[in-house]
Amino acid sequence: MLANKLKSKLEEMRLLELQLFIIEFNRASQLDRSISKNSNEPKSGFRKALIKTCLALIKEMDDKTLSNAKIRKGIKNLSEKYGVSYGQAQKVVNVCLKQYMFITQNYEFSTELDCPLDSTTMKGCKISNNKMISVNADDYEKYQSMFSENFELKVLKDKKYDEQRIANFMEVSK
Repeated sequence: MLANKLKSKLEEMRLLELQLFIIEFNRASQLDRSISKNSNEPKSGFRKALIKTCLALIKEMDDKTLSNAKIRKGIKNLSEKYGVSYGQAQKVVNVCLKQYMFITQNYEFSTELDCPLDSTTMKGCKISNNKMISVNADDYEKYQSMFSENFELKVLKDKKYDEQRIANFMEVSK
């Protein structure tokens, strides 16, 4: 059994690792590009709020209290305060929660999670706002409803995108 002092150090390190996890998803989403263009708030404020939102939702998952309403409230708050579209704000939050659920095997939350929207998941849905920057909360709900109707779990819609990203990574350019 680990001594309390060591366990405390590991918990501190876990918090750092979770923040790095969120930072990497933010970097991959390229969301920062939109912050300076669309917001009166500084980019650093958005980054702090994004990390705080994701960490709070991860804690909700750990505490077994996560709900879809809490996820969407976090997305809405980021969108409204930092001048990014709902579509942009949802990407990092949803990817982070999806990945965390699979890594920790907290599958009981699979029904609470929404599918992260991106060009691949939105393709062919015939919703007029089909670019991340133009997706509002109503559009987001339409996409998620469509995914619910066509997949057992909304998050499963993202499988094709994940497979595509892995294939692209494995491809060696000549």
